[in-house]
Amino acid sequence: MAITLDAVTEERILRQLDRGAFPGPTELLAHALDLIEAEAPYEDWLPRNKEAIREALERTSAQAARGESYSPEECRAMLAQHRAARTARAA
Repeated sequence: MAITLDAVTEERILRQLDRGAFPGPTELLAHALDLIEAEAPYEDWLPRNKEAIREALERTSAQAARGESYSPEECRAMLAQHRAARTARAA
């Protein structure tokens, strides 16, 4: 198979090869394809979950209308707690 590349793409490939992470263009392309294929299961996530997302948005909107929401400060504090817990688990 022969592949024709534009100058910008060829330069990008050469930059990656110059970094030394890949022994040649074949390995670089294989890695890029691995990344693309790893994303495949998530490509249709939004359409597959459309109904559940819609229901969650409706539930959240109803809670906000009833005043059952968090202030921005409360949200930031909760996010900080979650991040700290995730960091502690990763350590």
